[in-house]
Amino acid sequence: VLYAANDGVAVITLNRPKEKNALDQRLSLGLLIALARIRARPSLRVVFLRGTGPMFCAGGDPKEFQRLAAAAAIPTADNAPDLNLESAQQFARMLQELNELPLYLVALANGTAMGGGVGLLSVCDYVVIKQAAMLALSEVKLGVIPATISPYVVARIGGARARRLFITGEAIRAEQAREMGLVDETVASDDEMEQAAHRILRTMQSAAPGAAAAAKALVLRVASSGPSDQALIAHTAEELARVRLTDECAAGMRAVLAREKPPWAEMPLVYPTAPTDCGRLKGS
Repeated sequence: VLYAANDGVAVITLNRPKEKNALDQRLSLGLLIALARIRARPSLRVVFLRGTGPMFCAGGDPKEFQRLAAAAAIPTADNAPDLNLESAQQFARMLQELNELPLYLVALANGTAMGGGVGLLSVCDYVVIKQAAMLALSEVKLGVIPATISPYVVARIGGARARRLFITGEAIRAEQAREMGLVDETVASDDEMEQAAHRILRTMQSAAPGAAAAAKALVLRVASSGPSDQALIAHTAEELARVRLTDECAAGMRAVLAREKPPWAEMPLVYPTAPTDCGRLKGS
């Protein structure tokens, strides 16, 4: 996993192009390390997730599945760690951390996404993908199920469409995925992908960072409850009362009355360069 950041923007890049960016424990750990670095940098406002090579992510690495199955077949002491379960828990935790990241998380999918790769797209707030890409939840064709990614895929496309894709394992085109709500935008070329990234940064420049984070947390809370949930109704009132008293709100109200830009909109958001390899940062 490669990581680059400046004051406002971070980029996480899946960097196993020879393995089609297939997910294994090392890649999951690299993503967790990148997320830890993001959490340690409070000035960040936007995070891009992308891949190297022609494919965004091929899903779980079959070699990893075989290795874990072989390890599980070896008799061990009762108190020995279950490496297979630990690996699944690590991946589930990484998906949850991405989903709850209090920043605008944008996927720039350079190519096809399969299995866990579709899960990575589903935890993003906005997904841009190449028009030529295919998407498939093909786990059943390998004798597996899309277990840890299921909450996020179902939240994106609904239960009925998820049933079809989960059970058949069929591949769909990027435009079909856009119609389903699995992705948000399709582009024809790398240039159009970069243009989309810069447009997103210009849009996010006007969003107050604290308010944007609170808005995302609110959506996650509301989505998990019903409109008649009294605790939710109380929470939304408390949130409105809270944000009215923040410095951001005060600055925003002053700016709109003075017909000026608020302070956070004055700092341009710029795409970062010079990535580092999160796979080499295990001791940090």
